[in-house]
Parts: sequence; structure tokens; C-alpha cells
Amino acid sequence: MEKMIFGRISDADVHKISLEVGIYRIEVLTYGANLAWYGTKEQNFVLCHNTLEEYIDDPSYQGAVVGPVANRIKDGRFSVDGKIYQLEINDRTNSLHSGSACYGRKLWTLAGLGANSITLMLQTEEGLGGFPGSHEIMVTYSLYEDGCLNISYRTTSSEKCPVAITNHAYFNLNGENKDIRNTVLTLPADSFVNVDSSLIPTSVDSVDGTDFDFRSPCEIGARRGGAYDNTFVLKENGIIRAEGDKAILECRTTEPSVQLYTAEFLEDEHGAFTGFCLETGRYPDTPNHSDFPGAYTAPGKEYISNTTFRLRVK
Repeated sequence: MEKMIFGRISDADVHKISLEVGIYRIEVLTYGANLAWYGTKEQNFVLCHNTLEEYIDDPSYQGAVVGPVANRIKDGRFSVDGKIYQLEINDRTNSLHSGSACYGRKLWTLAGLGANSITLMLQTEEGLGGFPGSHEIMVTYSLYEDGCLNISYRTTSSEKCPVAITNHAYFNLNGENKDIRNTVLTLPADSFVNVDSSLIPTSVDSVDGTDFDFRSPCEIGARRGGAYDNTFVLKENGIIRAEGDKAILECRTTEPSVQLYTAEFLEDEHGAFTGFCLETGRYPDTPNHSDFPGAYTAPGKEYISNTTFRLRVK
């Protein structure tokens, strides 16, 4: 376990905490509860930046914990028990990843260190970004000798509020900055969320006969030029699997869906199609769809979510 100063924000130190278990290593930042390294001691299999300034200026949320509501909300508007809430608009006409309220843009507090775990905590102010109430969030990264990384989220709020928290890591199983479109992906999903031109849901459809059928192993780039930014409805207890040139990644989650994003529009030092995201969580615009599996926090009601990745190096 190692803790070092990574930079400063408004006279506050930002720390990077490194944890090694067996041959595996993670690095977590107190800025954004960011997962900056997941791999072996020699090889990182997630995209990262070298400086705090690059993370602060990053529009792609690399490695960040995103909430209170990840993904898009139509027109930045939703209602809770008849009361309408207006959020910031930051993605065409919609709200994406909670705007300025995004947990990935905040300085977290180191709440605990275990033999194989790092726990961070964040307390938000009332009504941040237009969301109801104030929120307290705990995220714990636990690393195991078999390469498993469990990310556990627990959150409460002072008022009833929709919640959908995810980690926005970009995985590259081929090697640094190499194109990921030859990655072979398997998704245990019989259906996907169809969207309009602004990526707001229009229907939930079968993957049969579509470019969204990854039930059998298929290269990401085999269809659509490898361009995906879509939500897949996961089978209960299903295992997501991705295989690249240098490693295999598996993913399990308690969440009902995963957003596959293949970094078509990544424009930083890494470039387009150099990472893919598996954003486990809820469907886009869930607060405005009573038929979607929604989740809420409220006084005395805690939201708990777990996602486990398993990395195996070839």
C-alpha cells in the first residue's frame, strides 16, 4: 500500500493510493474516486492520465465514479412524487452523467484502508446540480489475488432521489493506445435499449438479427465499424467477457444493464477506439420511464450496488 500526493485543488491535496495483491495492482485517486490503474505491476489495462490537470480537464470521465445518475436524462428533467427537478443541460438538449453534480468531478475523502481494499467517501451539498437533497456516498475498491476487482457503492440522501452509479473506466486489453476493435466480446443480453439520435430511449428490443447480438463471441469491430454507445439488458447472474491480445476480462454486476461505449469520439492523447467502457448501471433516462428498473435513495433507504471485474493476463 502506498499513498502519495498527486496534485492540489483549491489548497487541498489530491492523493493517489496504490495497492498490490499478488501480481495485480490498482491505483485510485481521491479526485473523482478515479480508477487510474488496474492490471499487473508492469501493465495497466485501463486508460489513464499522467497529471491531475489532465483529469480535471478530461471530458471523457476516464476512470471516474459517475453519479448520482450516470448516462442521459432527457431535457435534464425528471419528477419525484410529482415535484419536477431541472438539471443542467450539457449534452445537446439533455443532461449527461449528472452535469456539474457528477461525483467524478469532486474531491473525495479517504475513509479507510484494508489489507486489500481502499474506501473513499463523498458528502455533497444540498441540491447540487439540481438533484434533490444532499448525498453521502461510499465506494470501496477490493483487489484479490485472482485478479478480481470488486467495486462496491453505498449511498444515502436527505431527500428521495434517483440513483445510478457506475465506474467509467476505459479498458484496453491489447496494450497501451492500441485499437480495441479486435477485442472479442460476449454479452449475456437478449435485448438492448434502442435510442433516438440524441441517445434517449425509444424502446427495448430483442438483439435477434441485429448488430447488437453479442451473445456469442464477436469482435467489437465486426459490425458498425466498432462504434457502440448502447445499453444492453443483462441476464441475471450473466458474465460479460472480453478477450484482447494480452488479457481477458470478465464482469459480473448486481445492476440490470451495461452501457458499452467504444470511445469513438475520444480525442485526448489516447485517441478514438483505444478503450471500451462497461458502465454497469441503469438504463438511460430511467427516472422518466416507470417501466424501467429504477433505483432511489431516501432518508433511511440506502442504495447498494456491486460490480466485479476479473482480469487474467495471458
